[in-house]
Amino acid sequence: MSLVSIQNEIEKLKPAEKVALIDVLWESLDEQRVKEIETKWAAESEDRIDAFERRELTAVEGPSALDKLRSSLKR
Repeated sequence: MSLVSIQNEIEKLKPAEKVALIDVLWESLDEQRVKEIETKWAAESEDRIDAFERRELTAVEGPSALDKLRSSLKR
């Protein structure tokens, strides 16, 4: 099966099915590498929370952040 045919099939999926597919793909990656990435993201999250609590970062409402992200992806 070619990548193009896989992409065509993915486009037919419902959002929840796409999320499940992402999970399957993520879990299929090298387990050690996945653990390293998850550990780094956990540390980054804690750093950001600490910075927010020290008032070094400001919060952005979820819908606003998603709108900005979607807009940047359309470019």
